[in-house]
Amino acid sequence: MAGEYGTSSDAAHGPDDSLGGAGPLRVWVPPVVANLALGIPALVPLFSLSWLLTNWFGTDCARFDELTAAGATPLCDYHTLDHGPVIMALAVVSALLLTLFVVLSNRGLARRRPTGVCPRTVPLVLLPFAALWTLT
Repeated sequence: MAGEYGTSSDAAHGPDDSLGGAGPLRVWVPPVVANLALGIPALVPLFSLSWLLTNWFGTDCARFDELTAAGATPLCDYHTLDHGPVIMALAVVSALLLTLFVVLSNRGLARRRPTGVCPRTVPLVLLPFAALWTLT
């Protein structure tokens, strides 16, 4: 009879498709959630890099003396010169810490997952920054 338990239509589904098994979705969820969660602290180095690219490297001033010189660029001000080295240090330190966290978390998750699942989800770390960048 069609629709009874144990018929040929039920036999096509393996034990991996059941709710308690390790189906394809259950394999991907922990690495995806972990990398999206790491995207929140990734905002610090990514916004620091964004600030450096737009405010620091976009100017042609290197010293406080050049601020009062004739022909000084309007983007070059005391705040840019004062915050530049601090933002650079913040970007480097936070990027190194973030890289360490991403490697350690994906390494720990990869032990229980098929090969290639965790490395494929690493780009999701950039998703929160991309979402906020498009909104601003």
